[in-house]
Amino acid sequence: MTIKMADRYFKDFAFVDAIELYEYAYRKDTTNAHVVRQIAECYRNIGKTEKVEFWLKKLISRGNENADDLFNFSQALKSNGKYTEAQSWLEKYAQMRPEDGRVNMQVSLLEYIKFLKRDSTRFQVRPTGINTPLSEFGPAYYKDNIVFSSNRENSLIVQRKNRWDDKPFLDLYIARIDESGDLLSPKHFAPKIKSKYHEGPVAFNRSGTTMYLTKNNVYQGKARTSKEGITNLKIYVAKEVDGNWQVRYGLPFNSNEYSVGHASIDKTGRTLYFTSDMPGGYGGSDLYFSVYSNGKWSEPFNLGPKVNTEGNEMFPYISDEGVLYFASNGHGGLGGLDLYMATPERGVFTRIENLGYPVNSSKDDFGLVLNLDGTEGYFSSNRNGGKGLDDIYHLIIKRIPIIIKGVVRDRITNEEIADAKITLVNSNGDEVKSEFSKLDGLFEFVVNKGNDYTLKVEKADYISNERPLSTKALRPNSEVFTEIFIEQDFEMVADEDNLPEPLQIEEEDGEALQVLMLEYINYDLNKTNIRDDAAEVLDRLAALLTEYPDLEIRLESHTDSRGSDEYNMLLSKRRARAAFEYLVSKGIDPMRVRYEGFGETQLINHCEDGVDCSEEEHEVNRRTIVKAVRKGEYKSKRTKRSIFYF
Repeated sequence: MTIKMADRYFKDFAFVDAIELYEYAYRKDTTNAHVVRQIAECYRNIGKTEKVEFWLKKLISRGNENADDLFNFSQALKSNGKYTEAQSWLEKYAQMRPEDGRVNMQVSLLEYIKFLKRDSTRFQVRPTGINTPLSEFGPAYYKDNIVFSSNRENSLIVQRKNRWDDKPFLDLYIARIDESGDLLSPKHFAPKIKSKYHEGPVAFNRSGTTMYLTKNNVYQGKARTSKEGITNLKIYVAKEVDGNWQVRYGLPFNSNEYSVGHASIDKTGRTLYFTSDMPGGYGGSDLYFSVYSNGKWSEPFNLGPKVNTEGNEMFPYISDEGVLYFASNGHGGLGGLDLYMATPERGVFTRIENLGYPVNSSKDDFGLVLNLDGTEGYFSSNRNGGKGLDDIYHLIIKRIPIIIKGVVRDRITNEEIADAKITLVNSNGDEVKSEFSKLDGLFEFVVNKGNDYTLKVEKADYISNERPLSTKALRPNSEVFTEIFIEQDFEMVADEDNLPEPLQIEEEDGEALQVLMLEYINYDLNKTNIRDDAAEVLDRLAALLTEYPDLEIRLESHTDSRGSDEYNMLLSKRRARAAFEYLVSKGIDPMRVRYEGFGETQLINHCEDGVDCSEEEHEVNRRTIVKAVRKGEYKSKRTKRSIFYF
């Protein structure tokens, strides 16, 4: 009789009452596996993971477990921070249920946990001042405030308690955001829509005139139930009229037979994301969306198996830039519910990323909302060290990487410009970082989302140019590409007396190559070290490259005929490499230097193999040809040669 009554309480979601009867039955008969399993399941539903671990351990130690028990045991261990044990039991579950998609997410649990904890400095997390010993969760931005749900103690009214966890029903509250981001002065919100059952969480449109309210299925003050006797959740639309909120209608896909809740509306006010356990989903609860068109809401669309799992996905939040944030216990992570980010590709959410520690903990983390820039917000958690059952935490995201890529081009010829200096300047006028464009004119910066920048481009003989760029509306980890054009300052060029003109024109990779300096350096027999006379030439060359950032170097190294062909080829490459490394040591960008060895294949006198030659004659062949070059056709601007030719 006791067990039947406990089962009835369990079916009615009266878990606290069920626990009392089940534990009484256990004391009468400690061998009843059904009773032990039900006690663990009751504690799992009210979030007491330490108790879940305790009772499932009893069940498993007696050999009465099934596959679901192993999975629930591993998840309880994980929520309790016992990751090594959790992985061991998860591997045992995987052997029994290899088809479960959650297994693939979590079998490398320990490595995954290390990965999620790799960079905790990205986030700043702190509890807000509104938390109480009971629950505060589901924050939503409303004008300059936060609206949230809570079952906090209220001495002014008699609070009814729900049978799920024997705690008061949820009401809506509003709190002010102070300058530091903390929440202050909580008070009741929209009291005229209050019922005697759960209210919240909520979401608001951009103007704050429409509210999407999750609440129990209640009609004319009475709870409606499904065929199985369950009071499900529904989403209602409320409007603000003369300072008061009035519920207008329920969404058309609400049902008595399943729950619909946790709304989030996009910035257009036309696409609504929500949670539901309606039939046809992938797991316990899935994420859906509906589109408002021609005066009505569409049938719900499931977000698909990339987002939804065999577990529970809930509490969606769609940011202004179109990134979906949600909570899940099916993707694998640090604890029970973890927070995730899904970035759309061609309108489909395919890239799922765990937000990592310290946003996520070994407990439940959910209900994230962000400001318009996506750099600050609030979320809910029942993590260890909190004040209550569920607390609201303030979140600052210090680093949200945005990749800026670009190319510098000549405004007239459209050709890429190398060695132009690109400086990144913030909105305060401070230089953040700078770099020089590569040979193909490309440059790249990794910056932080939520800021306005200016790209400033400078190059000798060119008129500088600027390009404004904002990262505020960009998605995290996104790439933005920009072209910046600069125009040659012909007046400046005409006034110069020292602009180098080419000694000769060669061809490289099908492109014209202006040879502006041509020198030789020599080596001792069988040596690769740079001699003093060679260093003197290379120093002059480095100075020339510093003066003219668009110049490049070509090093062509040769040997005499003594030694084998293979050895001489290797020796020539080593000599070319030595000259290359010498120039780099002088501060020359290695991307501006090409080097190549030719061995003894290009002798410049008669001293071939078997020919008797003097040491002086052999030394002529032990040379490296040094060329300072500029790519592209030469456009003459004067008639006299530069004084910088050697």
